[in-house]
Amino acid sequence: LSYRERALRAWRDARHQDEFFCRVYAYHAGKGVTALVVSRAAQLATLAFVAGLSTFVFGCIDHAKVRHQKSLAAVVVPQCARQLPWGVQVGLAAFVAFWMAQALRTALDMPQLLEMRAFFEQVLGVAAADIGTVPWHEVVERMVRLRDAEMRAYGGVARSRVLAHRLTAAGVVNRIMRRENYMLALFNKELLDIRVPGLLGPHVLTKALEWNLSFCVMNYLFDERGQLRRRFLRESNRAVLSEGLRRRFRFMAAINLMFAPFIVAFLALYGFFRHFEQLYREPGTLASRAFTPYARCKLRNFNEVPHAFHRRLAAAHPKATLYLAQFRNYALIAVARLVAFVAGAFAALLLLFTVFDNELSLEFEVTRHRTVLFYIGLFSAVLAAARSAVPADDQEYLHPAWIIRDALEDLQYMDPAWRGNLHSTRVRSEFSALFSYKLLIFAHELLGVITTPFIMLFSLPDCAERLVDFFRDFTVHEPGLGYVCSFAAFDFERHGNVHFSAPTRADPRDARMASNNGKMEQSFLAFKADYPDWHPRDQAASIFLQRAE
Repeated sequence: LSYRERALRAWRDARHQDEFFCRVYAYHAGKGVTALVVSRAAQLATLAFVAGLSTFVFGCIDHAKVRHQKSLAAVVVPQCARQLPWGVQVGLAAFVAFWMAQALRTALDMPQLLEMRAFFEQVLGVAAADIGTVPWHEVVERMVRLRDAEMRAYGGVARSRVLAHRLTAAGVVNRIMRRENYMLALFNKELLDIRVPGLLGPHVLTKALEWNLSFCVMNYLFDERGQLRRRFLRESNRAVLSEGLRRRFRFMAAINLMFAPFIVAFLALYGFFRHFEQLYREPGTLASRAFTPYARCKLRNFNEVPHAFHRRLAAAHPKATLYLAQFRNYALIAVARLVAFVAGAFAALLLLFTVFDNELSLEFEVTRHRTVLFYIGLFSAVLAAARSAVPADDQEYLHPAWIIRDALEDLQYMDPAWRGNLHSTRVRSEFSALFSYKLLIFAHELLGVITTPFIMLFSLPDCAERLVDFFRDFTVHEPGLGYVCSFAAFDFERHGNVHFSAPTRADPRDARMASNNGKMEQSFLAFKADYPDWHPRDQAASIFLQRAE
């Protein structure tokens, strides 16, 4: 079969519709075959480089000889691979196996990528050169029109389960985000205890913990075809499923604890190599901020594909930065000015000395084993960090509430407790926990590798029963789509919130059935804005849309 025929066969395969639409989105988001393959190859090369360089630097160089030798060859340990500690050798072997598996996966994905290219070019009419300019909602609309044309061609007689139901934008995105919607709902309903046991404080989500949650919870909930396991819908299975989930948490806690030292070392080196060039070029990025992984789970809407979510965060980023800049600690600013002046004076003085004697920077030791060049770099870094804490002289003060309203509008988020207090330091503190320093986020990622096993072992097992209950109570069956999270199905009759003008049959006093902070209602309006050609078929949803307009 040609790639076009194979793509059409996958398009009409009822058993693997989720996988097909996920591949369609990944192809569009990755901007085509060439960009995807080069990107994956670059990622593999980066991983190999970090592992190889770090092993060479820390395992193949005799650091005791570095000060007394003049060449690299004189300090390299011969046959160093055989002299590495057994733990390092085991870690390297595991890394090589992982790397080869990823490389093999990339190679095996090539036929599917070529199928996608044929599907886009020959079926949807999207040329490879235009893949970066055709918006995602247009791709979805073309698939909807294609399915409608196929159904008309068969004269209304459904010759397969695929053609038995009309394709919609909501159906496409629900298939792509079937798993993610459940995870977003868990964070919205605050059903996951991800705090370190014994410590009180804000929830800190790391990439390591996020991956483990997906593996333990989502892989338990869904089968290999991405469909929800029906045993979760029967209350009689509650005890068995809860105990099974607890066992998964404890098993992965042991696995994480076993590999924690290797993961921490790799992340530290990878982070250093990744951020050093940026810090060297723009030292002010030491004080730059980003939305935390926990904030991303709280702020993302149901049925919001990744690139649309990233676009919202990018729009809110400068406004969020400007908002936090209005809360000035004038005592800290005064100290930062002093530190900047002193560090700048020392750096200028040392640079002046090197102008008159070029060898001074390499040979003259200011302190024991620390040359002029070392202190020039040190004082330059301190100067950059101090300057980043001092606002520009021409920076105008703006009322914080004015700025944060615009940022929250982009984020489509408003904590009810913030209303009327957007100018307060309490709101500033809570918002900064969502929009934190990049260095602090990176530190949390490193620390998270250590804390994740304890969270998995002590905190998350206590959540097992309510997680199983949630999956049973917040799952609905959609014709032609299967079981999905009822929030993502925009089921207003079950989950509508009267405080957000949503029509509903649910008891307004039962907050358990409504999404927190009107997340479902906001997600519905955002989805309609992203897919203007989509129209809800549910009467309650249509009524809510009319009220919103």
